[in-house]
Amino acid sequence: MLMLSSTLVAMPFFAPNIMTLCVGFLLQGIPWGVFQVVSPAYASEVSTIQLRPILTTWNNLCWVIGQMLAAAAIKGFSVAFTTEWSFRIPFALQWVFTFLLAIGIWFAPESPYWHIQKGDMVRGRQAIVKLVRKGDPSMAEEKLALMQHTIQQEHVKDTEVGQLTKWERIKVMFKGSDARRTEIACIAWTIQAMCGSSIIAWGPKLFQTAGLTSDQALSVNMALPAAGMLGTLASWWLMAYMGRRSIYFYGLIVMALLLIGCGGASYAPGKTSGWAAGGVLTAYTLVYDLTVGPICYSIVSEVPSIRYRAVTLSAARGAYLGSNLINHFLTPKMLSDVPDGWGLGSKTGFVYAVLCLTGATYTWFRIPETNGLSARSLDILFQHGVSARQFNNATAAQYEQLDRESNGQLTSSVSQNSVFSVHAVTSKPQ
Repeated sequence: MLMLSSTLVAMPFFAPNIMTLCVGFLLQGIPWGVFQVVSPAYASEVSTIQLRPILTTWNNLCWVIGQMLAAAAIKGFSVAFTTEWSFRIPFALQWVFTFLLAIGIWFAPESPYWHIQKGDMVRGRQAIVKLVRKGDPSMAEEKLALMQHTIQQEHVKDTEVGQLTKWERIKVMFKGSDARRTEIACIAWTIQAMCGSSIIAWGPKLFQTAGLTSDQALSVNMALPAAGMLGTLASWWLMAYMGRRSIYFYGLIVMALLLIGCGGASYAPGKTSGWAAGGVLTAYTLVYDLTVGPICYSIVSEVPSIRYRAVTLSAARGAYLGSNLINHFLTPKMLSDVPDGWGLGSKTGFVYAVLCLTGATYTWFRIPETNGLSARSLDILFQHGVSARQFNNATAAQYEQLDRESNGQLTSSVSQNSVFSVHAVTSKPQ
């Protein structure tokens, strides 16, 4: 997909007209869509419980870094060039990053879960050895046993994986406890799209309608990704003290208040309105990338079951992109003051503030806490229909013990390893 994306960059770079430019963007959406699904799934499967929040939320930091580079390129080339090269050269810069990223992908190990589900225990063990501390074969064997047990408990055996067609996977994804997991992943990503984050991309337009010149608007726009980067890095520290669910909920509440402030800035006189809207939107970007922006990746990559993680993330990302289609159509209309626009300007913040509060309500009742929970623990809690507000290791251990007692026997040593997976988070590092 990286090679395909690099090849397709040639279309917008050499585009002789706007139609070729649009087709190039459309085709580039194919590898972009794969990146968006594979990256959080891969990060969740290769990381330990302690590193999982950092590696999954790293996705958001990558978006922010890209936005910062894009904002700097647009600002720089809009000043240095007045010809068509002001938009062509920024596209060519992507070829530089393709080379660097290809090196990283080449040396990255395959997900051990993928090997195990395919029945290739040899390569699965090799992948695990690359991911654990050097010189600790016992830890590698323990992780291999835990992964095998988790997959077995999800009723996915090696022969069954090969028999399931893509349509059967989609059907099962919407049945039983997996239906709830699919719903949470889809709505969580939809909340990220509909909480007002689209205003960030249209920041320069908002600043212009609020009274700033185009040059001033582009200058203020560069502060947004800088605030986003700071927020994402700070989210790693915040997750050490607060759970995913709490950060998501309170983040939406604070963002709603800031969006109300952004809307209120429209009532300030003259250019004061533009600078006020820019300041509030910068604060909003900081809070977004501290809370909902990065934490969403952690939630959607942890909630799905192992066997349906890829298809669940595909459905969830589809919900996100579908929501963004609405944003791409409505947000510029709301911001624009031209005849076919709504002329709301910074008052658009009021609209998204309502959506933020709606998302916070859903979060309170439906999104569970996944912090510190292993894949096995999450399976147990979802299978027993535990309330989102009661997800924790202690509850998972209680239900697992009840399952054993109802079966009338203790499981093998591999199953006993799963007890370690439930308690290990609070007892010792894995």
